[in-house]
Amino acid sequence: MLKSTDITRVLSCYDLGSIEGIAATGHGFVNETAIVVTRQGRFVVRRNHYRFSLASVCYRHRLIDHLCQRSFPTARLIQNKNGSTVTIIDGRIYEVQEYVHGTDFDPGCPGQVMEVGATLACYHQAVLDLPPPEDGTLPRYAPARITSLTEGLYERDVMGELHADLAWYDGRAAALRAILSDHTYEALPRVLIHGDMHPDNVRFAGDRVVALLDFDQVERDARIVDLADALVGFTTRVLPSEAASWGVFRGPLDIPQAVNLVCSYSRAAPLLPGEVAALPALIEVLWLRGELGRVISTPEGAPDYHAAVLAQGRRLSEWMQQHAPILINRWSEAAIGRIGALAA
Repeated sequence: MLKSTDITRVLSCYDLGSIEGIAATGHGFVNETAIVVTRQGRFVVRRNHYRFSLASVCYRHRLIDHLCQRSFPTARLIQNKNGSTVTIIDGRIYEVQEYVHGTDFDPGCPGQVMEVGATLACYHQAVLDLPPPEDGTLPRYAPARITSLTEGLYERDVMGELHADLAWYDGRAAALRAILSDHTYEALPRVLIHGDMHPDNVRFAGDRVVALLDFDQVERDARIVDLADALVGFTTRVLPSEAASWGVFRGPLDIPQAVNLVCSYSRAAPLLPGEVAALPALIEVLWLRGELGRVISTPEGAPDYHAAVLAQGRRLSEWMQQHAPILINRWSEAAIGRIGALAA
């Protein structure tokens, strides 16, 4: 937690005037942040987590500056007295950003869902000419990710309580590899993805997006990885069967909202047929990875709890298998309509 003494030391490196108030931020689990009011306005002070190297922080700052130069809605970084956006005190990396006034995502506002799709497309267009960081990791939603997670859980599940559930996950991973092979994934258009498209990272003014925030997870991957994250984050609907679930997710997709988001994205960045066909599989991998990750991160959990978490992944997978043809058809209509309009 950032102490007032830490904040005072950081702001002494900036020309922002005297501190008039300090408040905790409502979001953020990795980095330590605080909202600070000075005579010059309201700002966010951030102490970066130890896991972020100076090189990774500088790359993120370069990205934010790149976006600001293109008038993309995000929070501008403030330069310190030395003209740098990076401030290092006692070996810790700090930064100060402007505070963006806005509201949280409202699931009851369809206009916000469409604006998320349009904003994501604009982000992807804005970073096309920005060299990505060096990265040799496995694609985020490759089906092989599921198998690597189950292998670790098999070793931990010495009593075999979860073996049947894990066997189902392995079987589904094999089926998804047939749909989304390494070659198919590699052929998908790639960009510098945001990597964390969820409601906490988007601020609104009415239906308009006023800021896309938190670029800590940027990497080069298929652009529809961001689209899959956005669909799960912004178009999920809560089912009665999931209301008391121990699983990670609130439920499956709301199909009309999911179509609206993809349609809005496609207006600015038309999707290829292969991307549309791959999107349901990516979402399925996202869901199954999320449930397996929850089990891995809670080793103290009882077998019944872990079984309930894994059961939600199976329900979501079965929902997607049933509804994927509908989604692909609706998304294809949106993409083809836009491509036709561009050709005309």
